[in-house]
Amino acid sequence: MNRIFSVSVLLPVIVVLAVLFGLWGWAAQQEALGITTIDVIMRALGSLVMSTAYETGGNVIKDWRLDAARVLGAIAFVMAATKAVSQLLSESASRYFGRFRQGHLLIVGDHPVARASVEGAAVRGLKSTWITGSETMVGPIRGALIVPRPWDASLAEQFAAGRAIHILVALTDEVRQIAAVRALRSFAPGTPLSMHFGDPWFGERMDELENISNVRYVSSTQVSLRQLHWKHPPFLIAERLGQSRLHALLIGFGRGGEAVLHDILLSSITSFQGRPRITIVDPKATEILASLNQRAPELSASAEVVVLDAPFASDARILPAAALAQAQSECPFTLAYVCLDSDLRALAAAVSLQAFARREGWSLETICTRLGASGALPETLAGWDNGLSVGLLAFGATQDFAESIGLYDSRAETLPRLLHEAYRRVAPDHAVANLPWEGLSEELRDSNRRLLMHLPAKLASSGLDVAAWLASRTSTNPWGHGLDLPDLAESPALLEQLAALEHERWMAERRLSGWHWGPERDNGRHIHPDLVPYAKLGEGGRRFAREMVVATFDAVRQTG
Repeated sequence: MNRIFSVSVLLPVIVVLAVLFGLWGWAAQQEALGITTIDVIMRALGSLVMSTAYETGGNVIKDWRLDAARVLGAIAFVMAATKAVSQLLSESASRYFGRFRQGHLLIVGDHPVARASVEGAAVRGLKSTWITGSETMVGPIRGALIVPRPWDASLAEQFAAGRAIHILVALTDEVRQIAAVRALRSFAPGTPLSMHFGDPWFGERMDELENISNVRYVSSTQVSLRQLHWKHPPFLIAERLGQSRLHALLIGFGRGGEAVLHDILLSSITSFQGRPRITIVDPKATEILASLNQRAPELSASAEVVVLDAPFASDARILPAAALAQAQSECPFTLAYVCLDSDLRALAAAVSLQAFARREGWSLETICTRLGASGALPETLAGWDNGLSVGLLAFGATQDFAESIGLYDSRAETLPRLLHEAYRRVAPDHAVANLPWEGLSEELRDSNRRLLMHLPAKLASSGLDVAAWLASRTSTNPWGHGLDLPDLAESPALLEQLAALEHERWMAERRLSGWHWGPERDNGRHIHPDLVPYAKLGEGGRRFAREMVVATFDAVRQTG
């Protein structure tokens, strides 16, 4: 009802009525006055601006329609003027008081992630300030102060960056982002600051830039994959299919392929499955493999990576059918990921792969497709419950990004912080990571988040029914029905098994980051003497692995 009587609705209605009454009244006297049709139209429009350019003259007969037109025109003029002045004053006031805001989210950028984050804050009743140079930004958002200006460093102070509870930078120009983050971190050194980055690998290296530390660099692909693998751990899908090892198929490596590789590996190392196999299909397959080998020279010790040249540079529906059939015969595919450079091409490739896999009778369960827009595909694995094969599953929706990084709830980092504190209790004093959470580099903070990703694999390797536990989780009860964790103090054999598993995970993480074995540790050259099988590890390294397993279980118990 309020919407019906709003100025935005009433004003055009009154304008139309004023013009119609004016046309009606002047048309009735057109002959008596000897005026043209153009004069009729202009006199009718003149009532809207209270014009005196059209005198009535002696031949005009008093007409209620003309009186109505003049009254309605006057009302429309006053309403429009009042609204314009009010808008100007409101905008000036909001910008003036913007510098005194506190307890708000400060969001900078024109990337779709920025708008989705502002809209998400509005849904949750949170205040936000959005500085955007986007020309497509339309309409107000409840609780948001929208500043339609391209970013410059002076805006940090002008809109209270220092009193924000969290800052998110999401510009489409990622080089400009670095300058924006540097300015914001300088002005608001204590405020949590996150930056959306397209390339997860480059984001991990941002700590190496001077004066730009203590910033969380995340990509929507990266955080959405962690959510996806937390809901549907790949190793569980392989187990459900009766496979002795996980085999993931990546169609395209351009938009998030490396993040997929990282997350599959770090979330799927178990004591009951062999070394994962990852097959990458891309027109630049050889170049991709060369890049991986250069940046992660010992990756093959943790995963078997196979690349296939693909002909789909222009048409994403074209697949290397013979090569895929050969790879499937050698080791059946568990699931597939489509990581192409646009939603439309990704969807086309996924549908093409689905048809091919069904026709060939593959046991492939799911094709996970990276889509920025939500709603185009299901976000659950319900297809198998209905007897379907090779289902399609969407991940990476822009709307999910802000919640995934804890933008709306600071408690999202509780468990990673607990894991880090547990690490500090067993780490030597001289260890690089033996610092309070606030003093850690972003790479080391993310190491704790990656440790959490491996939790379902550790639990499954302990003999727990992880599938049932995950199925019991809800939005209001994220930890499900609770976990009856084993007492590791009374199960030394299980503790040793899990310690070996944790060491495998740690080595995979190090290898993905470019570390390799050497007799003496050298952080600058990424050399570590503990990059050896658990059986060859010294007692100090074994004790550390055991303590991290115990600490992980204790942290889970502590969070309930």
